[in-house]
Parts: sequence; C-alpha cells; structure tokens
Amino acid sequence: MSYGAEGFGTLLLELGGIVLFLWLVLWFVRRGRGLGGLSRDCAVLRTLPLGPKERIHVVKIGARHLVVGVGAASVSLICELTEPLPQLDGGNAFGDAVKKALGR
Repeated sequence: MSYGAEGFGTLLLELGGIVLFLWLVLWFVRRGRGLGGLSRDCAVLRTLPLGPKERIHVVKIGARHLVVGVGAASVSLICELTEPLPQLDGGNAFGDAVKKALGR
C-alpha cells in the first residue's frame, strides 16, 4: 500500500480537526457549561482545606449560602449562613477580621 502526499495531507487535516474538536469540548466543559447550559445558580464561593482530603466549602445555591464539609467519602451540611459573605477584595481579609475581633 502506498499513500501519496495528498492522502497524507488529508490524514493530517482530519487528525487536526479531531484534536481541535476534542479541545473545544474540554474547554466548554471546564468553563462550567457542560451539556446542561450555564450553571449560575450554584457556585463555590470559598474553600478552606482542613487536611489532605477534608475541606470546608461555602456554596451559593440561588440566594442561599451553605457551609458544607467535604471528606473523602461524604459531604455534610454544617450550617446555612443568615447573611451573604462579603466580597473578597484581594487584600488581607483574614488578617483584617482577626484585628477587628481582637479590637486592634
């Protein structure tokens, strides 16, 4: 079997198309759109790692803010916040909160 330059070029073009298609699918899924459309009603606002497999997440679902604990084999509701968390401004929010709590 011998393939000419035209057959090789077609093969490369088809493989390039497949790679581009798979890249677009991965990009679309990573952006959170998936197959079900945009997911604006649910978002993880904050995460606090507690151990190698344990974390606490603040999750916004609609207008509710839930604090959930996530372990290696389970997810547990800890509480529901009565008021939303303040927006992070990129500053030292944790340090500011400690100073405020200590009255400094």
